[in-house]
Amino acid sequence: MSSMSTPDAVPRSGNKRAGGGAVPLPLRLLDGAATALSRTGGALSVLLIVIVLGLTTAGVVARYVVGHPLEGIDEACGYLVVAMVMAGAAEALRTGHHIRIDLIMGFAGPRGRRWLDAWAHLAVLVFAVLLFRTGWHSALFSYEFEAYSSGQLELPLWIPQATLPAGAVLLGITALARLIRSFTGDLPDDRTGGHR
Repeated sequence: MSSMSTPDAVPRSGNKRAGGGAVPLPLRLLDGAATALSRTGGALSVLLIVIVLGLTTAGVVARYVVGHPLEGIDEACGYLVVAMVMAGAAEALRTGHHIRIDLIMGFAGPRGRRWLDAWAHLAVLVFAVLLFRTGWHSALFSYEFEAYSSGQLELPLWIPQATLPAGAVLLGITALARLIRSFTGDLPDDRTGGHR
């Protein structure tokens, strides 16, 4: 039994919580920033999908129709796929498109589901912090030692490696906003399995 978590659902009827109280300004600001950043990352991810599709098509046509393969297409697409995933991860979390197992969620009451949601978002936040740390050190090392890719592009490695900490920041901000919302009761009940 798997489903997607619930899409972003800050109550849209003014600035009221699901429980009736006003949503605190810092939470609204954090949620607004997380939404704007994750949507921007999602849009970038879509653009990168189109670019990868274009490059792959050009590579196939050049190789099999023209007979002269384009050099560096595979390497470029590999780097772009990593950038695409990192740019879109926060938007996937925000909109509830990450798959999760909800077997336990079905047995938990509303309070239990809130704690399970909080636990899940905390785990994503910890992962984002660790990913940022690792990605930052890798990119910084490659920049300081002027490391280049071993493929045909000979691209400075810090450029594709920088997508890891950048995506981790987006993911971490979104996870933090959802974690706080789960504690304040601003996340909806997940009985529907995340489907509207």
